[in-house]
Amino acid sequence: VEYLTTNVPTIDVPMKEAEAQDDGVKGDAVNKMELLDPKDPTKINCFDPSTKQFIGQAKNMTAQDVQEILVKAKEAQEEWKKTTFAQRRMVLRTIQKYVVHHVEDICRVSARESGKPKVDAVMGEVLTTCEKIRTICEFGELWLRPSHRPTSPMMMHKSAWVEYVPLGVIVAIAPWNYPFHNSINHVISGLMAGNAVV
Repeated sequence: VEYLTTNVPTIDVPMKEAEAQDDGVKGDAVNKMELLDPKDPTKINCFDPSTKQFIGQAKNMTAQDVQEILVKAKEAQEEWKKTTFAQRRMVLRTIQKYVVHHVEDICRVSARESGKPKVDAVMGEVLTTCEKIRTICEFGELWLRPSHRPTSPMMMHKSAWVEYVPLGVIVAIAPWNYPFHNSINHVISGLMAGNAVV
């Protein structure tokens, strides 16, 4: 009934010009792919591993930068852990709606960052992510319910169960071979369990 009676919100994630175009990466392959920009060590250089073309830069975060993000995540998680499973499913369905409406963008960026062909990105990044969201939305609440355990005759006056509670902030350190799925995979399960994910 929930799926028939609620509208799923739409979100927008802005993309840089190079990310939004099929041929957004210009330039020749480089001979040396240096991780840090020698002119600006606060930046990490990013390259397409299949073409060795320079893609762009990401911030080289300091320990202080990471700590600030973790503090914000912990503050957000204190509220997020109080949400209902229906509210969590709605967030996951909103993410899924975005994924479905931005397949080409996700595949293009994933292909550039990992060097894989777009068809591999569709199968390994998009379809697996959508299926994970579907499965977590359908079964996540059931899987996270307290689960009773039998006791021995000597403890018949006791009851035992396993109860799942949010851990707090989960830090996902994911490999690069599936940049979208390997990152969002932890976000999906973490959010459903009431955690914040960095």
